[in-house]
Amino acid sequence: MPDYHPPVQDMEFLLNEVLDVSSLAEFPGFEGVEADLVSSTIEHFGAFAAQEIAPLNEVGDREGSVATPNGVTTASGFAKAYQSYVDGGWPALGCREEDGGHGMPGFMRTILEEMLGGSNLAFAMAPMTAPGAYEVIKHSASDELKERFIPKIVSGEWLTAMSLTEPQCGSALGLLRTRAVPQDDGSYRITGTKMFNSWADHDMAANIVHLVLARLPGAPEGTKGISLFLVPKFLVTSDGAIGERNAFSVSSVEKKLGIHGSPTCVTNFDGATGYLLGTPHRGMASMFIIMNAMRLASGVCATGVADAAYRNALTYTHERLAGRSITGAKSPELPGDPIIVHPDVRRMLMTQRAIVEGGRAFGFWVSVNLDLAERHPDPVEQKKHDNLVSLLTPVVKSFLTDKGFESADLALQCFGGHGYIRENGAEQYLRDIRMLRLGEGTSGIQAMDFIGRKVVGDEGYVLGRYFSTIRDSIKTLDDEGLLEIADHLRQALDQIEQLTREELPRWSSNREGMAAASLDFMNMIGYLSLGYMWGRMAATASRKLRVSDGDATFLNNKIRTARFFFSYLMPDIQALAQRVRSGIHDVMGIPVDEFI
Repeated sequence: MPDYHPPVQDMEFLLNEVLDVSSLAEFPGFEGVEADLVSSTIEHFGAFAAQEIAPLNEVGDREGSVATPNGVTTASGFAKAYQSYVDGGWPALGCREEDGGHGMPGFMRTILEEMLGGSNLAFAMAPMTAPGAYEVIKHSASDELKERFIPKIVSGEWLTAMSLTEPQCGSALGLLRTRAVPQDDGSYRITGTKMFNSWADHDMAANIVHLVLARLPGAPEGTKGISLFLVPKFLVTSDGAIGERNAFSVSSVEKKLGIHGSPTCVTNFDGATGYLLGTPHRGMASMFIIMNAMRLASGVCATGVADAAYRNALTYTHERLAGRSITGAKSPELPGDPIIVHPDVRRMLMTQRAIVEGGRAFGFWVSVNLDLAERHPDPVEQKKHDNLVSLLTPVVKSFLTDKGFESADLALQCFGGHGYIRENGAEQYLRDIRMLRLGEGTSGIQAMDFIGRKVVGDEGYVLGRYFSTIRDSIKTLDDEGLLEIADHLRQALDQIEQLTREELPRWSSNREGMAAASLDFMNMIGYLSLGYMWGRMAATASRKLRVSDGDATFLNNKIRTARFFFSYLMPDIQALAQRVRSGIHDVMGIPVDEFI
């Protein structure tokens, strides 16, 4: 089975050199964030993920989770590993110190999310909702509820779950039917069925705090009538002790393509006791706090899985002997050459490397901007960062999960037929990562949010500012003598800016045409964003090489991979631009009643 190799050197280079997060120490919440702390976190958690979490990846895939009369049981070793995660203090990393947390900025949690995703995606999904749930409860719950629930969530002793989807509605949450009836004591009786509920029940934590969307009596139709409720698996007494079990049950655990170790439940709330969070009928606004955190985490986890798949494929291509190089034997002492000498194999490896390392940079950069949106002392700057994160969250979620899946597919291809069987683990990476393209809103839904609300909604203002940021960065490439990379990035930016100017008025007047173009246009922004990151990484590597500061092989490979990205992957935006300009006619060309 595959080994997990934490991307320690790449993460340290990215956070300490490219993004230079220690330079943010002047901002509230960043005071203790120094390069040594960042490196120590990466190294220690990387070792934990490799030694304790990764060995359970295949175990969880083989055993899965099982619904029993006493609740859902997880695969062997999962509960013990989660306890080690709690004992290490990792759940508290990004929570506020007054709540018992470590007070670290959110990008430090992003380190954990990528490594958990890469080492064991099924396990990673258990604590994934907790940061967003913590924020919602912190800002929306009564003081009494905060005192009862926040300390246990911060410590990780209790886990959380997000209960949205129902059998009759997926992304169309306005159709949900779960009901909440007020009680004399101020609580509510929650009745309804939820599905696709990840980690809704399990044996890893003493309690599970569900955040449930439901309707109050007389609530308006659609999403404007949805409220948010806290519904614990076990009721909690006023002194914080666990009481009797709530009226909550699991009717089944889904059998699915991948992430078998993560229980995906059909859950029933049969008059369960719940507590209103926030304002009646405003539940969607609170839930989006969790959903946006989960969308960023999904993109980051996809990068982690793709990285794990790539690193195992890379090892295999160095070891697997098959034929000779077309230019003559490279290892004449062996019966054949390692397959890494072949151009097609090298193409697959370079594509994976460019997507993984570029995606990692993009995800971490957006995560740092999210921290600044929450912590910057200047309200004007804070708003700028918030707008940028809002713009790019759907791109992180959609582009990184789509391209991460494609990378995992290429990793399997590197193994050839050996990738299609279980022994080498490549097929599990592919099965597991596929879910990330669906959860928290499909790529098509993300694209509609991006183009409709984030681009057309403000007439391209924030997107234009993002374009200006990228254009400003090109001067650094020129200064470092990376003229070819600078020219590629400049040409891509020019092309996308021109396309945006052409299409924005059309999209404003033709919503169906906007919808048809949405995914292709968002993917163009995805490629541009990775190009921006590769430009920054190449410039940083060039500067460090110029002053002889660092691992020359590592730094040279950064520049080589940047050149590959721009020459081999960035040209995809030309085909995407052609599809965007083609309009709606051919997409909708077959009438509905003739689409047979």
